[in-house]
Amino acid sequence: MSFSSDALLLSTKLKIPAPRRNYICRKALFEKLSDCIDMGVVFISGGAGTGKTTLLTSFIREAGLKNVCWVSMDASNANVYSFWMYFTAAASAFWEEDEAFLDIMRANPDPSHMEGLLIMLINRLCSEEDYYMVLDDVQYIKDEVLIKTLEFFLKSMPANFHLFFLSREDPPVYLGPLVMSGRFLYIDGKQMKLSFEEGMSFLRDTLKLTEGEEELAKLNKYAEGWIGGLQLSVAAGQYSGQFLRAGGGIAAEYLTHELFESLAEREKTFLVRTSFLSYFDAAICIELLEDYSVTDFEEMVEELIRKNLFIVCIDEENRVYRYHNILTEYLAEQFKKLSDKQKKELYKKAAAIFLERGDFEEALGGYYAAREYDSVLSIAKDMDGRIEAWGYLDKVPVDKLMSDADLAAQCFMYNLGNMNMERCRVLYDKFREYYGDSDIFHIVQFAEGYITHSDLILPEYHALSAAQIECLPFGQAAKAMILVENSAALIEQMEYGEAENCALKAIQTSKGINIFVEFFGYTQLAQVYEEIGRMNDSLACYVKADELFCHPSMMSGVGTSYYFGLVGIYMRRMELEEAKKALEDSRALMNSKHIRMDVARVTLIFHEAELSLLYGDKERCVLKVEEILKEYPNLSRLTLGRLIYELDCIGKLPKEIEEKFIAELETASSYRAQPFMRLLRARLLFKRGESGEAFKETDDIMTFSRLHKNKLRLIEAGLLKVVMLSFRIEKTLRHREIDNLLKEAIHYAWEDRILMPFYLEREAIITLLKELFMKEEVKATMPPAELSFLKDILNTCGVEMAETREPETLSERETEVLMELAQGITNREIAERLCISQATVKTHVLSIFGKLGVSSRMMAVEEGRKKGLISR
Repeated sequence: MSFSSDALLLSTKLKIPAPRRNYICRKALFEKLSDCIDMGVVFISGGAGTGKTTLLTSFIREAGLKNVCWVSMDASNANVYSFWMYFTAAASAFWEEDEAFLDIMRANPDPSHMEGLLIMLINRLCSEEDYYMVLDDVQYIKDEVLIKTLEFFLKSMPANFHLFFLSREDPPVYLGPLVMSGRFLYIDGKQMKLSFEEGMSFLRDTLKLTEGEEELAKLNKYAEGWIGGLQLSVAAGQYSGQFLRAGGGIAAEYLTHELFESLAEREKTFLVRTSFLSYFDAAICIELLEDYSVTDFEEMVEELIRKNLFIVCIDEENRVYRYHNILTEYLAEQFKKLSDKQKKELYKKAAAIFLERGDFEEALGGYYAAREYDSVLSIAKDMDGRIEAWGYLDKVPVDKLMSDADLAAQCFMYNLGNMNMERCRVLYDKFREYYGDSDIFHIVQFAEGYITHSDLILPEYHALSAAQIECLPFGQAAKAMILVENSAALIEQMEYGEAENCALKAIQTSKGINIFVEFFGYTQLAQVYEEIGRMNDSLACYVKADELFCHPSMMSGVGTSYYFGLVGIYMRRMELEEAKKALEDSRALMNSKHIRMDVARVTLIFHEAELSLLYGDKERCVLKVEEILKEYPNLSRLTLGRLIYELDCIGKLPKEIEEKFIAELETASSYRAQPFMRLLRARLLFKRGESGEAFKETDDIMTFSRLHKNKLRLIEAGLLKVVMLSFRIEKTLRHREIDNLLKEAIHYAWEDRILMPFYLEREAIITLLKELFMKEEVKATMPPAELSFLKDILNTCGVEMAETREPETLSERETEVLMELAQGITNREIAERLCISQATVKTHVLSIFGKLGVSSRMMAVEEGRKKGLISR
């Protein structure tokens, strides 16, 4: 398998090492390994130099095993990002589109999304063919997040996929289910020991020793089956058994030392100065070392191999090598003895070579080791947000990192995604220090509530203009994410048109570039529409978001905001079963993905309380509110605004919560200006007897809402005014104004089926609504769709009303329009098909609603089918 330089992965880690020359066939172990086709995991354990790699590579060759891939791990692959990147890159060798799946993995760096990615990977690995993957040196796996994701993969991986683990230590993951199912094969250090016959064959045929039988037998006996000890002792010319008995600890250290001292100076220099490399070949060594030619390199490697040093060939065709860990560990100590200047020069030379080759990760490692942080940042910049750079970015001194806001923001997101909140706090404070109250600081300020606040009140967002966003030093995808955040800020500032424009631009900018940003763009646009009462448009946005949510490259971990948004819309429309289902989905997602963020937890309980209230279970609603305050005693009461309003509607608002809310609101200027908060304040003021201020506040909200086309707040404010007016004495004036307010609320609510505000105020307004419904004047003048919606309001509030008129027959044109509605097409498309204007279509649709006694397109189609007006 070949990798382009754009893959940014070290391809040598994905090469299957060549078996050592003249390897011995370990028949007993080969026989055990032949059962690999029936195993999920084959775990081979043994200390350094026990021959794990040679055993497996020789078995693969002897058995003619096909569809085998390999990952040679080291410390740099011990995090969840790098491990699964290399894992996916290796597995991609099984498919023709070898980098397409890798790109999906690279585009999804958040660990909370990893299980969704692994489900995709598991599904992709399902095949009628058997696939084999070797993970070498898995003792590096220590990270809890990585272990958790690996256990998830093992639990669900397909039967045709087989894993070989090579390790110096016991398994880092739980393998109980595989053991119980008989799909686990374990080969330990004892089994790895050479038999006496194998040891003799190794000495004669592999190491080519010509000593007498007795001397070789003695050495073999002392080695006690440790293949590394035999090799080291022969290389050093030491046949004493006292060190061999240590089996890889003292013996390895002593014999490596003895071996190294026996080498020529030129050989020592070569070994030490190449010891820090992950791999090397002639071209690298010629650049790295002075006075070296291709011939010099080949002769040096041949001589070292002849001396039985621990050198592993990882690419026979291109003659690429690496050192075995036994030798690497010793040489690392020798490398430390070089002067700082020498080490730095070697690191820089190697980094430059790797950079030229396109091995960016190795180049990053070299420049980081040389403390050439400017070069690290430069390469990371060229990698354009690739996650392979993030681990190195996180190691760069913070003050140096902050010189590039884009890279610093990437590092911030890396730590936020990895839930390293302490590191996020450090970076957040540095953003504040370096960029003050600038636009750049504002782009990370959205996370303040997650990393600095205990009251769960999110910070005040700072909206940016389109020109400000365009001037930020970020790429298109990042700018799209900023547009999404900007939209949220603009909602808080009641600039709904601009909020809508920002969300739409984010969707347009991210389309085809970043599916996550596009997803959040649609959910944010849905929130804009919900705020101003465009519930149908909000649901349409969630339909679009759902299409992205179900895309193979989308991770289910992002779904909490999606489900919570749906719950809100369904409750506004009193579609309680749909709301309940969405809430159950959000709870299941949080449990399955182990989402423990306080904001998500509070939102879940919040919605459970609301839904209980709407189902009529007042006591459970109160208990849920008490649960929130008990679990989060410092929670700002402003966060509970909607619940406070709803509790007051049913007469269950505790005085202590009311007082704290009013006190907090008076000191929170940004919240104090928002229409809903003003509405709640007006309600509480009226209850306290401050009716003049309450009416003034309500009238101001209605004026503002009409001006800014905020249907939802206009409905809520109108109904609140009805409630307040119902306490006045002047009945004639009161009824005229009340009727007008109710009719206005119905007018703005019917199309989007905004029923919840009427239900909440039902105890105060139910009689007024019934009176309105029974008035002949209203029956004669109110549009049929609105009158039908009024009936729906009464039904929702528990009042059954008789039919007001005999159903009318649809005209021929109305029937044609109804048939087109059944096709699910838009008014514009209907107009084009029937050669009429969109305004005429809308008139026909409203007439159809009235005649059929319905209030939505879907209901009209269903009623038309019941009456036989259109075919099913």
